[in-house]
This record gives sequence, structure tokens and C-alpha cells, in this order.
Amino acid sequence: MGSFFNKFLQWLMGDKRGNILDKLVRIVLGSNLVAVLILGGIALYGMNVSLQEAQSMGESLGENSYEEGSNLLIKQRQEELLHIAQDNASIINRSLEDIARDVQVVAWQAENIEKYPQRYLPKEVHIPAPDNYRGLDLYLQYGPEVSPETLAEHISLLANIGDWLTGMVMNNDMAQSVFIASRENFALSVDAERVLAEDKSDIPQPRYDALASDWYKRAASQEGFVFTPVRKFVFNKRLGMFCSVPYYDDNKSLAGVACMQISLDDLQHILKETNLHDGGFCFVTDKRGYVILSSQGDFGEAGNGRELEVNIKNDLRESDNPTLALTIREMVAGDCGVRQTKVDGKDYYIAFAPIESSGWSFAAAFAADDVIAPALQNKADISKLTEEKTSYLKGQMLSTMLLMVFSIIVLLVAVVYSGRKLSRRFVAPISELADGVREISSGNLGKKVEVHTGDELEHLAICFNAMTDELQTYMKNLTEITAEKERIATELSVARNIQLGALPRDFLADNESIQLFASMSAAKAVGGDFYDFYMLDEKHLVVTLADVSGKGVPAALFMMRAKTTLKNLMLTATAPDDFGAVMTLANRELCQDNGEMLFVTVFLAQLDLDTGEVIYVNGGHNAPLVRKAGKFSYVRDEKKQRILGVMENLSYEAHRLQLSPGDMLFLYTDGVTEAMDKEQHFYSEERLQETLDSMREDASVKEILTEVRGDIAAFADGAEQSDDITMLGLMFCGK
Repeated sequence: MGSFFNKFLQWLMGDKRGNILDKLVRIVLGSNLVAVLILGGIALYGMNVSLQEAQSMGESLGENSYEEGSNLLIKQRQEELLHIAQDNASIINRSLEDIARDVQVVAWQAENIEKYPQRYLPKEVHIPAPDNYRGLDLYLQYGPEVSPETLAEHISLLANIGDWLTGMVMNNDMAQSVFIASRENFALSVDAERVLAEDKSDIPQPRYDALASDWYKRAASQEGFVFTPVRKFVFNKRLGMFCSVPYYDDNKSLAGVACMQISLDDLQHILKETNLHDGGFCFVTDKRGYVILSSQGDFGEAGNGRELEVNIKNDLRESDNPTLALTIREMVAGDCGVRQTKVDGKDYYIAFAPIESSGWSFAAAFAADDVIAPALQNKADISKLTEEKTSYLKGQMLSTMLLMVFSIIVLLVAVVYSGRKLSRRFVAPISELADGVREISSGNLGKKVEVHTGDELEHLAICFNAMTDELQTYMKNLTEITAEKERIATELSVARNIQLGALPRDFLADNESIQLFASMSAAKAVGGDFYDFYMLDEKHLVVTLADVSGKGVPAALFMMRAKTTLKNLMLTATAPDDFGAVMTLANRELCQDNGEMLFVTVFLAQLDLDTGEVIYVNGGHNAPLVRKAGKFSYVRDEKKQRILGVMENLSYEAHRLQLSPGDMLFLYTDGVTEAMDKEQHFYSEERLQETLDSMREDASVKEILTEVRGDIAAFADGAEQSDDITMLGLMFCGK
């Protein structure tokens, strides 16, 4: 036996020389043998230790399980309750914030009507009466000292907010009424549809002193939204409150208050749908210590005498139940945590979290007995299971030891047999692969290496075959790629010629009232800048300079669309001097079907050739320069207007300036002031103004633009042009 073992050991160690097949067999057999012996010893030792530990653990586990299990279950349930409280507090908080945002929208709309009355037409509003009152209709209420006839103009103007109020009521299930109250003590309201009393005694009264209400006073005293304390509504005997937001006039003075009357019924559904298992409940307190929402009972029900049902009369901070009073005080203080307290004579765990927007607090409660009941059952189950498993392990240990010895013998035989077969399968494909690669390297790219092992060797053979195919394909496609690049270059050249052809080149040299010249240099083959000019009639000249976002073909296509849109709107406008309306309509048109989200800055101006008056609109474009008395200065509007093509509902305003004979208007795109040298420095507005001021007073418009372009080139000093450079000069010569 010893001789056999020595020979086997010598063969296993092997020689450094020999073929791959023998080396692989020895490696596989040796590694498996060592692994089996090590793992077998570890397993036998581990089973013995495990048996001893199981017996010891079984004795102590039963004693400790109840205490540890109870603590764990209590901790888990506290964490669960705290998550429930925080989640529901967040849900209610989002609902209240949504309401506040809706009311803020109403306030913004009221401010818009107050600031821009010229945009609105008077609207009729009714005073509530039994024969004309309906839900979702706009109606008027006014204070005891107010005469509606005196304020009729202001009331009919603010009545334009009626559609907004109706939309808010229809889209918010919690809204009972949405209204605005002016500082002149009249209110415009829209109520939700509801069933009226038979005698219609619950419809709103015409006389209502809004300025004396708490929702008006609270909102007027601060800038943000305000939630009033919860109260019982007279008309439906349910709980609710008001959310109000102030709005202001042009002088930043209080103009009035927007408000929403809110029912708490939807929030009550959140509490009732919260899953707390049997014996659990949840409730909400306000800053006064009142229970305003509870899953134990709705306001108005008969009641069952529970401590935490809905009640807006008793401050629970003053409760005779000391632990409950302490919990409510922490909730009112805005704390977040878990407390154990008695409720209705029974122990509960109460988790609470603040509702930030209103100062309320949400709480979830679970009976203490229901938490620790599983721990008692767990203690008994562990004791029984430990006894059964210890007896079973003793029998399994002996069977496992015998099975391991037999398995080791079988495994060694199987390893030797399978190792030799697998090694042969492994070595043969390597030889085949080597022969194939040698032939491919000699230049036979048509050679295919045939290896079908289903492993990395087959993948390697596939890669070699793919490599030869790709080399042949690459050489074939190289000529086609070169031809395609030449075709694209030709098409871009045609596109550039088309774009340049769309820009006007007749600079009205025969018109002695003006001098006009423009130039455009694209950063790529095609660009996004453009200029345009044309006569509306014999005495009015329109000029346009614009810059589309981006460069290349997309910008060029959007440029053509913007140019066509602006010119068509100007030529078809019913009031050509209303440049603000033209720009507003152009913006709406460019926002349509703008999937690529391109935008354009536009400077649009009209010159009266008789008077020299210029009417212009600046849609987010660079400030132009005007030369007066031989000096150029920038024309900057106090309120910069937005770019076109992004926001559909923007409106634009026109401005005016007066040119005298010899005055000049210089327009440009940001490619001029943001031209860069090799050190990435900008050309800048200051240098542009200095360059223009250095021109001769008798220089023509074309000479001025040519010298500016030359100064930009000198500044760049060979640096690549990064953006389109476009300029337009217009000099008023007079009659």
C-alpha cells in the first residue's frame, strides 16, 4: 500500500518536461485531491463543533428569545409606524402645497390683470341671489360700506379672472370655493357644485366684509401663503379651512388676497386608507392641540367617546392623560418621534411627524399587546425546534462521515478519467487554431479556422475569421467612403449658396434717404445668422437681424423658417406699427413643431424715411449701437425681452428712438463681440464701441462694416472662427 502511494505521489508531482495532456491531468487531479482533503477535514471538524454549539445554543436561545424578540419587534414596529407617519405627513403636505400653488397661480393672474388692464375687456359678474345662484358661476360680494356702482370699472376688469377660478374649483376636489378679495373690499368668487338647501338659505350673501376676515388679515400681514385654523363650515357642517396668498400692484403695495376654501374630506380618506392592521389608527393635530382628522371617527358622527376622535374644542395638551398630553405637546412643537402612551385605557405606540406647510402633525398608533404577541409564540417554537434539531444532527453526522469517505474514493477515480478526456479535447483545438493562424499570417485571408468547442477557443477562432472578413470588407468600402465624403461636401456647398442667395443683396443705393449695408460670415458651411430688409411702403423700411441657436444645417433650416415667418407677419399685419404683436405672433409660430428646441434672438426695427423715427422690438438680441453727434452708444432696454421659439405664451413690447440726419444704427450678432483670439479672449462690446468711434465721420456704412470686420480678423490673429459673424448698418440721411 505504501509503495503504491509513493508511486502515485511521484507521478502527481511529475516532471517539468512532457506534453500538455499529462500536465493538465496532474494539475486537475492534484488540485481536486488537495481541495477534497482540506474541505473534508474542515467539514468533519465543523459538524462536531456545530453539534456542540447547537446543544448549548438551544439551552440559552429559548431564554433570550422572548426579551430580544420583543425588543426587536417593538423597534421594527416603531420604525414602521414612524415611516407611516412620515410618508402620510409628506402626502398631506404635498396636497396642501399643491393647494398653495393653485392659490398662488390665482394671485399671479390677479396681479397680471391689475398690471396690464389694457389686455382685458370688461366682463359681467352677478350678485348672488336665490334665483340666479349656481355652482361654478362667478359672483360678487362687497363690504357694508362699498358701493358696487362706484367700483364697477374695477370689478368688471377683475372679472376676467373668472375662468381661472372655475378651473381651480373643477380641478381640485378639496376646493369648496376659490375667490379674490380686493383691498377696496369686494370679492369675486366661484363655488364648487353642491346640493343647496330647499329654501336656498345657504347661498352666499351679497354683503360680506372680506377685509375683516382672518384669512385676509393673515395673508395681508406676510408675503407667502397662509393656512387659517380649521373651523366648521356653516353650509355643510364639515371641517375645513382657508388658504390665502396676497397679490400686489405695480408699486409693490397690497392689491388684494387670493384664497381657496378647502374641505378636509379628501385628507380624511388618506387616514382611513392607511394600513395599520387590527387595533391601529391614525390622526392629525393642528397647532392648537385639536384633533382635526382621525381614522377613529369623522366630524359630525355620533361619536364613541374615544380620546383621539375628531374634536376642535378640546386642547389635548391639557388632557388629564399625562402621557397623551406630553405626546400632543411634542406634536404641536413640530417634533418627529415615537412615544408609548395610554389611549382609552390601553397602551399604544404613537409615531408622529410634522406637516411642514400647515404646522400640523400626523400620528400613527398601534396597540402594544399586538406588537409583543409574536415574541411569546416565538419563544415556545424555538425551544421545541432546538430539541428536534439536536437529535436529528447526531444521526446525520455519522451518516455524513461514511458518505464522505466513499465519495472521496469515487471522486478521485472520476477525476482521473474525466481529466484525461477533457485534456485531449482541450489540446486538439489549440493545434488546429495554431495551424490556421499560421496560414492566415502568410497572407491567405480567405482561410477559415474550423474550431467547434463551444468555449473561448471557438470564440477566438471566430474572431480570427471575422478579422479576415473585416479586412476584406474594409478595403472594399474604403473607396465608397471617400466618394460619399465628396458628395456631402458638394451638397454643403450647394446649401451655402442657397442660404446666401436668400439674403438680400440690393442695398437700396438709389434711395437717397438712407445708406444701408449688411454682411454675414458663417462659422461652418452654413450658419444660423441672418439679416433682412425690405420696404413696407414708400416711406417705411423694415430691417431684421437674428441669431439662431447652434450652427450648421439645423440652424440654417430654422433660420429660413424664422426669416420667412417674420417677413410674412410684417407684410400681412393689419397694424404694421404694432411691432410687439408681430413679434408675439412670430414667437408662437416658431414654438410650434419645434421638436429640436431651437431658439432665435431677433432685433426687428422700422425706420420712417420722412421723420427718422425708429420703432423696434428686441427679442433677446444683443443691444444695438446708435451714433449721435459722432459718437456710438448702446441702446439697452430697462427690461430685456425673451428669445423666440422657447415659451409660447410670451408677449413683446415695442420701443421708439429718434434718428437725425447723419445718425446711424449698427446691428450685430454675438459672433462679433464673442469672437476669440488664440488665448480665448473675447473681442468684447467695449472694443466694438471703441472701433466704431474711431471711424471717420464721413465714412460710408459699407466702409464702417468693412473696417469692423477687418478689426475682428486682426484681433483673432488666425484663430478659428467659433460663431457666425453678421452685421447690418443703417444711416438716416434725411430728405
